[in-house]
This record gives sequence, structure tokens and C-alpha cells, in this order.
Amino acid sequence: MNKSRSIPKIHVRYKRFQKEQRDIWESFCLIDFYTPKIKDAVKEDVFPQLSFDRIWNETSKVVKKNDIYGALHSLAIKGNFRRTLLETVLTFEDYITDLIQSVYLDIPGKLSTSQDDANNSSGYQKLLKLVLTSTDKQEIVDKLVEEKIRSIFYGNPLDVFEKDKARLEFGTYFKDNHSDELKIYRKVIAMRNVIAHNNGRIDRKYIREVDSDAELGKKVEIDREFLKEAIYTLSIFGAHATRLVVENVYKETISGKLSLAIKAFKKSC
Repeated sequence: MNKSRSIPKIHVRYKRFQKEQRDIWESFCLIDFYTPKIKDAVKEDVFPQLSFDRIWNETSKVVKKNDIYGALHSLAIKGNFRRTLLETVLTFEDYITDLIQSVYLDIPGKLSTSQDDANNSSGYQKLLKLVLTSTDKQEIVDKLVEEKIRSIFYGNPLDVFEKDKARLEFGTYFKDNHSDELKIYRKVIAMRNVIAHNNGRIDRKYIREVDSDAELGKKVEIDREFLKEAIYTLSIFGAHATRLVVENVYKETISGKLSLAIKAFKKSC
């Protein structure tokens, strides 16, 4: 495959990622702004009574005013914050996965690493080398790419940026230039994990990796400023990860929205 053909696609995907992150923040702001006003309107009977169709039968349920008010209150103080954090991490990881996949499909040799040689059996390495040197390998390479990416994100996602685990030729860029943002990213991932897997309650892993003073079993607290900081941090990582891939892997020059974003981030530092 002509590697230069991947550059326009990468720029288009980055532009979409940038828009998705912006939309996530604006959706949070929309709900955050209007929910208190809707609560007041429900209280004053300005809005019509809500009814919805049930999942398990064909009848409709008319919702009491107190139940609507309680649901809106929960959305305002918890649901909107959790949804936004989960969605921004998911969107970011989807984008980085897409970036890694583009590189691996263009340069399958990056699937074989010295780390693999150290950690896996020689039989696996021989099979991998056989696949990579075969003439009819695309389907097998696709599967190997999927497995490789899955193994990266089942581990510690920070390793992609701290240790260049995906071999995207990041070097030590993030450690040297964004150490504070790496700490924020670590906290974002830890929060995402306890929300997704522990009902938002702090576990021992969270205490060990993020905050040694945190109280075991207590619900994590997400505020507006942390969400804004999280989205900004993931946007920085997405932009610079893309820039480094374009410049170091493909030996091309960045342009368009990506170039503008990099300039904006430099000004804000």
C-alpha cells in the first residue's frame, strides 16, 4: 500500500475526533445549563406530564412529578458528569485505536517487537514472521492487528504514551513535554474504571495509582473543571499523537485542522 495515501485519511479522522470531543463538551454544557430550568418548569407544571412506553409490555407509564424531578436531579449531579467522562474516554480510545490500526496495516512489521520476543514463545514469533512474509496475508494481518490493539488497551493505556508501547515512534515526547497531562490522564482512566466496573466507588487500585489519601469505598467526585481538563488533555494527546505519526512514521507534514490545533495548543502552554 502507498503510505502517502493514508495521510489524508488520518487528517480526516483527526478532524472527526476533534469535532466529537467538542460535541461531548457542548452536550455536557447543554444538559448542565438546562436541567435546573427544566426542574423548575416541572415544579410549576409548565411542562406536560411525561409518559413513556414500557420495555416489557405494550402499556404506557405516566410518570409522577416527584419521580421526574428526582430523575432530573440525579442527572444534574451525577448522570451528566459520568456520561461525559465515559464518552470522552471512549471516543479518545477509539481514535487512538484507529490511528494504531492505520500504522499497523500500512507497516505490518511493527507488529513484531523485541518485547514480544522476550515475553512470548519462539513458536508464536516464528508463526508471526511466516505470516508477515507470506504472499496472501491480508486477512491474517487484520486479525493480528485486532489482537495486538486489544492487548495494548487491556493493559495500561498510559504505556502507549509513556513507553510508546504501540511503536508509533513517539519516543519520549509525552514524558518530556506533558508529564502533568500524563498524571491527569492516569486519573481520568482510573475514574473511568471505577465508574464502569465498581459503581463509581474508589477501590484499592485507584488508591494505589492515583490518590493514596482517597477513602476506600467512597464515590468518586467529578466536577465541571475536571471534566473540562480531561477533555482538553485527551485533545492534546490526540493531536500530538497524530502529529508524531504523520511526521515520524509517514515522514509527511501536518496540515489543516491538525496543524491549527497544534499551534493553538502551543499558544496555550
